[in-house]
Amino acid sequence: MVVGLLTVTGSHSFLISITRRQQVAQIQGKPIYVITEVALTPLGSKAEAETSIAQTHNGLLKRTVDGHASDDSDSESDTEDFPVAGHDEVDDETTTGQSSPTKMGHNRTKSVAEDVITRKGSYGRFTRNFFSKKGWNVDQRRNLGMSTSSIDPTVSATDVETGDGENSSKTSLDQARFSNTTEQKANNVANTLLPKLLRTTQILFGASRSFFFSYDYDITRSFADRRTTVSELPLYTEVDPLYFWNRHVIQPFIDAGQSSLVLPLLQGFVGQQSFEMDTDPPKPVFGLDQSRSSAMEMTDYSRDDRIATSVDAGGSNHIVRRSQEGSSTEKSFLLTLISRRSVKRAGLRYLRRGVDEQGHTANGVETEQILSSPSWDSSSSIHSFVQLRGSIPIFFSQTPYSFKPVPQVQHSADTNFAAFKKHFENISARYGNVQVATLVEKHGNEAIVGNEYEKHMDRLNAENGENKIGFEWFDFHAQCRGMKFENVSILTDALADKLDSFGHTVVAEGKQVTKQTGVLRTNCMDCLDRTNVVQSACGRRALESQLKEEGIDFSLQVDQTGHFFNTLWADNGDAISKQYASTAALKGDFTRTRKRDYKGVSVFTNGRFSMTWNFILDG
Repeated sequence: MVVGLLTVTGSHSFLISITRRQQVAQIQGKPIYVITEVALTPLGSKAEAETSIAQTHNGLLKRTVDGHASDDSDSESDTEDFPVAGHDEVDDETTTGQSSPTKMGHNRTKSVAEDVITRKGSYGRFTRNFFSKKGWNVDQRRNLGMSTSSIDPTVSATDVETGDGENSSKTSLDQARFSNTTEQKANNVANTLLPKLLRTTQILFGASRSFFFSYDYDITRSFADRRTTVSELPLYTEVDPLYFWNRHVIQPFIDAGQSSLVLPLLQGFVGQQSFEMDTDPPKPVFGLDQSRSSAMEMTDYSRDDRIATSVDAGGSNHIVRRSQEGSSTEKSFLLTLISRRSVKRAGLRYLRRGVDEQGHTANGVETEQILSSPSWDSSSSIHSFVQLRGSIPIFFSQTPYSFKPVPQVQHSADTNFAAFKKHFENISARYGNVQVATLVEKHGNEAIVGNEYEKHMDRLNAENGENKIGFEWFDFHAQCRGMKFENVSILTDALADKLDSFGHTVVAEGKQVTKQTGVLRTNCMDCLDRTNVVQSACGRRALESQLKEEGIDFSLQVDQTGHFFNTLWADNGDAISKQYASTAALKGDFTRTRKRDYKGVSVFTNGRFSMTWNFILDG
């Protein structure tokens, strides 16, 4: 299937197609896949395209015969050729600074960072000036074939000074020469950067394993938002545009009316775990409290009514009663987790912070937790619970070049409030009522944006009157100091009444019985580690409530570790963190095992040292 069409400066076009996929879930009998590898087919000529397709096909056959798995490495030092066969790669080590074609060999030995820092080519100059405080001057922009807003390139300095009529022909000649030179230099820059761009495209759509799709099921909409009527329209017309990630690159196929080739992609996470619950778990008979019964170990069974002697953690004997022997009390369930990353204000940590004028925030992610039967049969109910995360909705920035970057609030108070108000209007229109849980520190650098958040919320609630937005400021680092993450229960208890009033969506026999009436919006500074811990705690609370509606008391289960639940949420946290910060979640060890160890604290990798160091200092 086709991902889209990549066009570079109009002279290079590549078809992005899926060559490897992996099924990660099934929803109502429809398989859900993650992309693991893509191929880029050059479209400069028919011969190029045919050669590329043949080489890609042979490569896939060879890996199938040899039993090799797909290469999901995103290392820049690997030596495997990426499948853009038939296209001449540009040699970016030429001494003249001009690009010269070489046959496809792509044995890369240097990283992008080494290329950018050490080389004197066009993109070396680009990055040097990009990070310069002085920015671009007119000559630099012209030399790189870039447009400039400070001058009109169609007017020469001589014309401005003299205004002579005889200079008109000279002006036209200068315009033509400048246009040709600009186009040539722009193409040179594009040719130089082309191999890096192609490799990055492959890593993004393939090796990152962050794009998901289904051929005939809309994974961009939750059960609360899903259309219940059957539609004959193409899938791409039904999906939520907020989560349609390949919309722009697939647009040429939409314009051409080739709807059968249009496959909408979702970035985020999709995971699924099956589990079993005991519908008739052991029950204490002599007034045993819940905590002691949960620690019991069954040791001796009676043939008649399965009266068992148990030993609690203190070594005392107690009696528990089970159901009649021979009756099956296990019931199977399926837990599905879908995180949908917004296409609005997308970007990387530190490069994208806060809010934009339309009210969209950085790292905006909707996460839906679905409880169902493994077969999704119509006689069983489907339970859906939705949460939201997103950056603090004010204009602010942070430099990535500091251990403890100080947030800088930007623009006036009225400008911030306008975007702030727009953000919550967007959420209310989509989800109904809103409850905010902010996890930033109440002291230090994070309090700069935290205080602005609280101030604007007070102003918004004053305008809203009785229709107020709930705001709970939980200083995660202070409350959970010493790795006591179980103290998150303080927050969930404080939010209990509001979460209960929101409820969750229930679908039975294809019809929506109840609908979730509000959403919990959680944030920390990055909306990653602390946010995922809190969201998983609220998700577990929702799961226990949903199981209770199915007649199952989770607190009475013999095995209460919930490995299936913890694994899903830990994988979800890692996926969202990699997409925004390029590393796995630092607190993923707690989410996965419900225990915190110092291995999770001592992460020192890929630009996230500042967060780790802050956690060590602040607890």
